[in-house]
Amino acid sequence: MVDNRLDPENPDALYERSDVETQDVPTDDEFEQDEFGNDRQRRDPGAIRAEDTEPYIALQYVARLFKIAAMVVVVALTAEVIAGVALEGAGAIFPLFAEVIRGIVLAAILWGAGDLTILLIDVGHDVRAARVLLGRLSARAAAQANDREEPL
Repeated sequence: MVDNRLDPENPDALYERSDVETQDVPTDDEFEQDEFGNDRQRRDPGAIRAEDTEPYIALQYVARLFKIAAMVVVVALTAEVIAGVALEGAGAIFPLFAEVIRGIVLAAILWGAGDLTILLIDVGHDVRAARVLLGRLSARAAAQANDREEPL
């Protein structure tokens, strides 16, 4: 079984490592018989899980949606001002001014929501990186603790 791990020299690149011994996945019967039948205990804590590397596709689409909606609001405001001035003349400027301010505020809120969504993606990446590093630290600490223990 091939185990995906991060290269310590280049943490942004994934490489496959086949020299690590992996255990077979136990069946449900073995889990019921085992007192500590937890799959998390059986796997290598330093390994990168698939959910640790998959991107936030849905949140990226939501961020784009908010920013596109903000641009549509600005285009609609521009068209409304042009149409209002063309049809009503100079008398439509003051009523349109209030409408433009509301539209700009709406567009700014939509754009900000898109930026907050991108910020959530970055926070998720940070949480995933912390989870990976914590797993590696705990695996290294456990290995060092096993090396220090003297057999009876």
